Amino acid sequence: MKLAATELPSMAGRFVRPEGGSLDAALVRASAERALRTLGELRGLAMKVGQTLSYVDGLLPPEATDVYQKTLSALQSHAPTVSFAELRAEIERGLGRRLDEAYVRFDETPLAAASIGQVHRAAIADPDGGPPREVVVKVQYPAIAQALHSDLRNLDALRPMVAMLAPGADTRGGFEEIIRHIAAELDYTEELANQERFRELLAGFDGMMVPRPYASHTARNVLTMDFVPGRGLRDVAENGSQELRNRVGEAIFRFTLGLAMTRGVFNTDPHPGNYLVLDDGTVAFLDFGSVKVLPDGIRRQWRDVARCLVDGRLDEWRERAAEMLGMEHMDPEVRRLHQDQMLATAAMVATNADVTIDRAMLRDAVLSGVRTAKDIGRTAGWLPSRDKTVAVPPDFVMVGRMQLGLFAVLAQLGPRANWNHILRGMLDSAPD
Repeated sequence: MKLAATELPSMAGRFVRPEGGSLDAALVRASAERALRTLGELRGLAMKVGQTLSYVDGLLPPEATDVYQKTLSALQSHAPTVSFAELRAEIERGLGRRLDEAYVRFDETPLAAASIGQVHRAAIADPDGGPPREVVVKVQYPAIAQALHSDLRNLDALRPMVAMLAPGADTRGGFEEIIRHIAAELDYTEELANQERFRELLAGFDGMMVPRPYASHTARNVLTMDFVPGRGLRDVAENGSQELRNRVGEAIFRFTLGLAMTRGVFNTDPHPGNYLVLDDGTVAFLDFGSVKVLPDGIRRQWRDVARCLVDGRLDEWRERAAEMLGMEHMDPEVRRLHQDQMLATAAMVATNADVTIDRAMLRDAVLSGVRTAKDIGRTAGWLPSRDKTVAVPPDFVMVGRMQLGLFAVLAQLGPRANWNHILRGMLDSAPD
């Protein structure tokens, strides 16, 4: 993978500092701007790495975090674009008709751009016979499928490094699951089906909505949906009232973790660019390229483990969580280290009181995770035997990715709520 082979080492090297020294502000800014250019040009998997750096606290030194996040936030929706002539060819190839036959109007200037495609405003004839409907059209970059598949083929080469960075974790099945979900983002017809599923799930929910997609204007490389006017999450985080941030944070929490635990379905890659906030505070959810549907057995098992946590039955939680996450066979000390870290990061839902989720909380959780990984490495060895390895079911691997993204997004907003009460209510209403 180009990024891992050439860019990450040089970017990381810029943060090596003398003992007791501090990072030079100009050097950090220059590094962030170079990272933006490099990751934007590489697109695909490389850009996804940049998107993660743009909103997850604790991955970079504190002095570099704010500068990197503000700079790389452009990758969430304003990445470098390709020419309209190239995009027109992609649209006409995908839909099998001329652009002016498919759309009443099509704006040449992109509205947004991200890791595998860019978005344009347009209008289509109303299928119900009314005036033209304002829509947005997501179009894949030319040749992005080949580039992403190449990156995914090379991703497996990183498995030994991941094993070293995450001692005590069995990465064999997880890699295949991650690769499958990233590859699925290249099929916009599957994304349309996901989007329709979530529209149905949100029927009757207040404060949340999903734009209507149009199958008549969708192909593997083109996706058309209703245009939704709204503010970006960064704007809400920086300028919204505490009341609005609380409301938006609760909606995102219910949509992501709530639907995952109660319905067994979730977007695996929540990040700030996937949300818009309407004038009335309703949150629009936008991206459904990577969606995981849990088998019913695993969903029920996870729901029961979560009930133990919110009820404060921690001994039972340890027993059931060990069974769910493949920890029963493990060395007791290594299992304890894993579970203590899990409880620490779940404190905000385990506590029956109002809790503010902020960037300091996320930063502490990430740093605590690093310390725990070191402790596990010292206890179990950096290439541990199976009796000291977590055997997470592959179906559960994407849950970790989702949870990290969710709490990183919430940390940007700084919402305050009784998350224990919210989750308990959703679990109580979950179908058997």
